[in-house]
Amino acid sequence: MNLNQLRYVQAVAETGSFTLAAEQCYVTQPTLSNGIAQLEQEFEQRLFARTTRTVVPTPFGEYILPFIDRVLSAQAELLHEARNFVHPSRTVVRIGISPLLGANWLVPMLEKFRATHPEVKIILHEQNMAELYRMLDEGLLDFVLGVANAAKPSWNRAFLYREPLYYIPRGASHHESRGTIKFEDIAAETFVMVPNGCGLARATRALFRSHRHKLNEYPGEALSYQVLEEWAALGLGAAILPESKLRSSDSKAYVLTDKQSSKITLDFEAVWANTSQPPLHLQQFVEFLSEYRALDE
Repeated sequence: MNLNQLRYVQAVAETGSFTLAAEQCYVTQPTLSNGIAQLEQEFEQRLFARTTRTVVPTPFGEYILPFIDRVLSAQAELLHEARNFVHPSRTVVRIGISPLLGANWLVPMLEKFRATHPEVKIILHEQNMAELYRMLDEGLLDFVLGVANAAKPSWNRAFLYREPLYYIPRGASHHESRGTIKFEDIAAETFVMVPNGCGLARATRALFRSHRHKLNEYPGEALSYQVLEEWAALGLGAAILPESKLRSSDSKAYVLTDKQSSKITLDFEAVWANTSQPPLHLQQFVEFLSEYRALDE
């Protein structure tokens, strides 16, 4: 038994889906399924009853889930208290950021906060989203900034900003740039993808699900956003990127729109633990995010 297996069980119970749970944990579905199967073998009982449409806990699963929740909660509390003892200073804001977060939004935001709160030190951690969420749960981060996601009940959340999504066609060098294109007109295309770590792959798959289309994925994975554009130019597949991750202003890309010709956007949010009495400087950061967003709008 290991903690990842317990997290997989918790995610399936929360989402009611092995597919969505794997996306939430940022692992492949076989990895999640195998982890749960190993745990079921150790318990000598099935945890979930699976049909073609639903995944629900078995009676044993219903019985054991509260104990799993307690173990994960106790681990998070243990790490949180250990961290507080080793680093007692409470004038630090530890922020985990997704690689997808736009520097053109993050940099001025942090500069403005530092100008009004020079006594507070900001520490940034850029990592894949699964690791950032784990660190948040374990008290190793105060905030996570990234692509909007289904937040846990133990998290608070705040909208940060949104930016339009762009479609980069195959052989992009042969197309005019910065026009618009409807999602329905490109849904049958094959798309090159980055690994499911920063939140873009999850958001892209969610976009196709919301429009009731199957996402056709190129079998390989690009290492970076720049590689996505390069592979699209090579004709390996099309790509979808937020505006801030386009290589340059002359990138051959179309603004994605829906049936009503409205721009399709990607939302970003901040999440943080729901605690009854957070330190003053963390309250100040929450208030600042709200005020900064209002000014931005």
